Amino acid sequence: MSSKSNFILMAEYNKWMNASIYSAASNLSSQELAKDRGAFFGSIIGTLNH
Repeated sequence: MSSKSNFILMAEYNKWMNASIYSAASNLSSQELAKDRGAFFGSIIGTLNH
């Protein structure tokens, strides 16, 4: 696989995964998104804003 093909594949995967994550997050309440989870960026919304 050429470097260009590999970059395209990874970009397509990234686009798909971002859509999946934001779709899952859209099912959570604002309280759940803002709740501190003990993660590096604190909350889910903190991680997404990163």
